Amino acid sequence: MKVIGFNFTKNDFRFCALDGRTNPPRIIEKSKIVHPNNMDVEDLMEWFETQLSLIIDKHRPNQISHKISLNLTTLDQIRSSCYPQAILNLLSKKKSIPINSYSSQAINATKFGQPKKTDVFAYIDPIIGKHPPYWDVATKEAVLVAWFNLL
Repeated sequence: MKVIGFNFTKNDFRFCALDGRTNPPRIIEKSKIVHPNNMDVEDLMEWFETQLSLIIDKHRPNQISHKISLNLTTLDQIRSSCYPQAILNLLSKKKSIPINSYSSQAINATKFGQPKKTDVFAYIDPIIGKHPPYWDVATKEAVLVAWFNLL
């Protein structure tokens, strides 16, 4: 089983493709993709559609997941997070790939049987390893939302 997790942030998006046939899952590919500057909304959405399609077509996942963003207050946040999530959901439907969404509150160590206050980001490093560059919270969230589909 192969799963791709996405996390959309203000200036970029992260994704991680996991091979779920191993325990713990193996990272096949992860990346940080920076948004182009100075595009109008329509062109930026077309760019997102192309980038997301290329990733999905390359990895041919059994499942897709993404972190949903809450408390967005500016148009820039909406166009770099909400709109691309909608495009991802549409691509998932068109390609008949199941998709799940996870909020920040759902990204926690209890899914691994750990106490509620456990730092899930510190918890996964010894299990899955460190994978620089860009091995930060935003990338780890993409890893985790993918991994949750394998638990």
